[in-house]
Amino acid sequence: MLRTILVPLDGSTLSERALPVALDLARRGAGAVHLVRAHIPLAIVGATAEGILTQDMLGADDALRTRARTDLEDLAARLSHEWGLSVKSHLDDGSPADVIDAVAGEVGAGLIVMTTHGKGGFALGWLGSVTDAVIRHSHRPVLALPENDVNKGNAFVPRRIMVPLDGSARADAVIGPARDLALLFGAHLDFVRVVPPFIPGAVADVLTRERPDPLGIDAEAAAAKDAVARVVKGMEEAGLVAHSTVRIETWPTRALLEHVRETDPDMIALATQGRGLTRLFVGSVADKLIRGSGRPVLVLRPMKD
Repeated sequence: MLRTILVPLDGSTLSERALPVALDLARRGAGAVHLVRAHIPLAIVGATAEGILTQDMLGADDALRTRARTDLEDLAARLSHEWGLSVKSHLDDGSPADVIDAVAGEVGAGLIVMTTHGKGGFALGWLGSVTDAVIRHSHRPVLALPENDVNKGNAFVPRRIMVPLDGSARADAVIGPARDLALLFGAHLDFVRVVPPFIPGAVADVLTRERPDPLGIDAEAAAAKDAVARVVKGMEEAGLVAHSTVRIETWPTRALLEHVRETDPDMIALATQGRGLTRLFVGSVADKLIRGSGRPVLVLRPMKD
């Protein structure tokens, strides 16, 4: 269940846009929110061309750390009072991705909620693509909230969640978190399976065979429909509304983005391997959906089989 929610912050307004989403999720699920911020010491960044840190510089570094800790503690106290929730703060030295991963493990986070830029990069204070690093190395669900969200300004209330699958157990791992979110909001689940057409080596020979469906596309599509139908049945047994779509397309990413445009989901949920995606999603599909769909994307890198 998504009850313990971690929100990484960096002091920017953009990163704080994740707060109302995380707080609402925690309130709906009777959970708690943990705020985490990383302080990167001058000893890591490097203060001078010679690499020498003076006492004044070290004092300034301590002051920055203390100020960040105080601001984070004050924010946690204010949010706890306003929302009637348990809100804790965590500030540690180190790289943002490492601090986020460590704190997520300490508190047993069931979900990490982060704001992203729509065209790469993340909140203004991050060094590098922190959310990319978290997604690639964590085995916890990450809800990436893009700056270019088509529903920006409106409350995060997903009514339709699109879940791409590819027939593998790794892709299926995201079904649980997607179901949990759907249960919190009463959302409909749209499971999408893209079946790439089979192109044999001896095309002419196969096409001239006197048998139905010489390329085997219909058989694979039928198997995909059966597999997704079983997932839909499980969701219906949990009290949710769900349906399935099977598309035969050469390019999975393009097919999924077209499905987004055609069905207008409020968010997307999918699994990733950290480097590329599950066996169907051989490109950086999660990256392209986060940046190109204009919707929040729930991303999970499952544990290895």
